[in-house]
Amino acid sequence: MTSNTFFILLLVVALVGMTLITETVRRIRHQRMLTYHLEHFTRFDTTENPHAIYDAYFKSQHIAKNMMIDDKTWSDLSMDLVFDKLNATYTSMGENHLYSALRLQTPLVHYEFLEQLRKHPNQHREIVKRLVDIGKSIYPNYDKDIFEQQYQGIYAFLLAMPFVGMVISFFNFGTGLLWICFAFFLNIIVSFRYNYYVEKDLKQLFIMGRVVRETEILSKMTITPEFNHSLKPLSSISRLRFLLINVETIPGYFVMVFKYMFLVDIHLYATLVRRFMKHYDTVLECYRYIGELDSLLAVYQYRYHHDTTEPVETDHVTFEGLTHPLIDDAVPNDFDFNQNVLLTGSNASGKSTFMKAVALNLIMAQAIRTVTADKFQYVPGMVKTTMANADDVTSGDSYFMAELKSLKRLFHQDAAVQHYYFIDEIFKGTNTTERIAASHAVLDYLNQLPHLKIIAATHDIELTEVLADQYANYHFNEHVTDGEIVFNYQIKSGPANTRNALELIRIMQFPNRIYTDAQAYVKQLET
Repeated sequence: MTSNTFFILLLVVALVGMTLITETVRRIRHQRMLTYHLEHFTRFDTTENPHAIYDAYFKSQHIAKNMMIDDKTWSDLSMDLVFDKLNATYTSMGENHLYSALRLQTPLVHYEFLEQLRKHPNQHREIVKRLVDIGKSIYPNYDKDIFEQQYQGIYAFLLAMPFVGMVISFFNFGTGLLWICFAFFLNIIVSFRYNYYVEKDLKQLFIMGRVVRETEILSKMTITPEFNHSLKPLSSISRLRFLLINVETIPGYFVMVFKYMFLVDIHLYATLVRRFMKHYDTVLECYRYIGELDSLLAVYQYRYHHDTTEPVETDHVTFEGLTHPLIDDAVPNDFDFNQNVLLTGSNASGKSTFMKAVALNLIMAQAIRTVTADKFQYVPGMVKTTMANADDVTSGDSYFMAELKSLKRLFHQDAAVQHYYFIDEIFKGTNTTERIAASHAVLDYLNQLPHLKIIAATHDIELTEVLADQYANYHFNEHVTDGEIVFNYQIKSGPANTRNALELIRIMQFPNRIYTDAQAYVKQLET
């Protein structure tokens, strides 16, 4: 054995050894992370993914706009933060499915799966391991129309060229070798160019194959839900998905060059596209299956870390110990939401937080059958809010115009569906006289709709009097003790009966003349 041959052999052995050691260390570290995660239910993957597309599945659903949480309500309730808190998913399908469930208020289904997890820890671990292996590096598109590249006959001719060269080499070795080299060079260029245009499609095909395969395995476990679709037409072809991925290692580059020489990606791409597109409905069901399992595991983890309960569907809304899911150590409230409500109280007393807590728990009850309350009974329905209005510089809308547009949404509704409206400081952007008149007219109109329940917050005590026959009055209040204002954040019956705005001015140490002049003017107005 020559020294050059020995050196090359040693180099190959070293490369293979380094690859094996690196992969072994990675697997050991991965197993330790998985074990720690399942013992403590920490979030498995905390890295920020700038390419995450949470709403792809939601946007693929064809549903009437009045049957989903609209953008304004989603923003008012800080639903992105709620989603982030719930999002302990392992896969991109899980993220998409969980987001869609919240946005469309379409409930997850297989809750019996959660009851089995504690009884079967080994299967729980295996399910999590498989979902982690799917991961979030590729986000499915849910749209089969992305596959536009068609197979052309020229690719069959290019594939045959190296073999033609092999035949020629039997008669003229030099000419045959030159032909083979030219064919390989041409195929590499064609493959590289082809893959450049279909790279995103190759990733989609890979994740399709992976999800089909994992659905086939997971659905055969004893604690997982059944998968009521035949995977036979897809199971064999899905195993070829690994040939699509180019691994960025030294051996991986050699494999990639070999694939390019024989146009493997092009022919495999065409074969997979034909097969997957023929059974695309089954592929979508696989996405839903994996997304459902993953979303349920995220709910399971959320329940582990938070005080929650399962809601119960009844003929009215009532709850005990309800809190806001985004606030740690939130003050719980009990309430019977059996008629429309007018809510009064000073700023920062808890009105908006209470309304948001009720709205969020109504959404979570319907989407993930989980609420932050000791007891929660409800009637399913659509939630809409008009809160946190602001000037819009881009459209030129003033605060009042933005508020009008927000309120106008509330008049577009499906009478066959229960609706819940939460209105904060109605018509805040106009003068007192017109504000009270317009608020009275709008609230009176909405009160006539039998399929609608409303909680409206206002600072206008006059409204509690003129709407007393239509709206139940509740309030939040506070008290001033030793120069400090104290809120207890507990809802109470009746309209607000305290005025502490001037006391707050005094406590905040405004010039004393402002405080005394304001007090005198209040007395003058009252008389």
